[in-house]
Amino acid sequence: MNRWSHNGGWNKTHGTIEETPRIDSMEAGTGDSWGVLFASREKGIPLTLDYARFEDGEPEGIKEFVTVWHPDGWSRDLELSRIPSGFGGDRAFWLCPVCGRRARYLYQADTSFLCRKCARLNYRSQQETRSDCMYYYGKGMALVEKRLEPPPRGWMDGFRFCAWIPERPRYMHQATYRKYLQRFTRYQGKHQQRQMEDVARLLKIGRR
Repeated sequence: MNRWSHNGGWNKTHGTIEETPRIDSMEAGTGDSWGVLFASREKGIPLTLDYARFEDGEPEGIKEFVTVWHPDGWSRDLELSRIPSGFGGDRAFWLCPVCGRRARYLYQADTSFLCRKCARLNYRSQQETRSDCMYYYGKGMALVEKRLEPPPRGWMDGFRFCAWIPERPRYMHQATYRKYLQRFTRYQGKHQQRQMEDVARLLKIGRR
């Protein structure tokens, strides 16, 4: 069995979420008839989304499905689940077709869309060691992906990361936002310290 070790390194036979196309329930939940499938945060693949709501006789009353049409010619019917946001309205989450858990993102696995666990995906930072210069960058960006508002695709790098402050998601309480922001700034500080140590090491080598 592959386990986490103190030197870093997760099961590297798994894919990573940063390199896997995904669909966002927050976009699909708006009811628009289009969407974007993200891959590596660099390119977008346009999708067509068809919506259906129907009474099923269960206590919930209404089920909501989205048919996702992929440009390669295949499609999948996926269910949305909505929960109250606390500010009026609701938030939409996918129901993973395998495990049934709520998830903001479903990831493309062959010709299916599954949650991260069912698609057997890790964060890139889980496959790095603590000695890797981008370790804390990966930890910070994984937190942003999961809890905060991510930056524009292709904008972020290891240097911009040091001064960037992620924005609060629209429906997140201020106290919750401050908690995640505090954790993010810890990763930010450790990454910046690691960068300075790497620069000092290079300068020392250059003077030899």
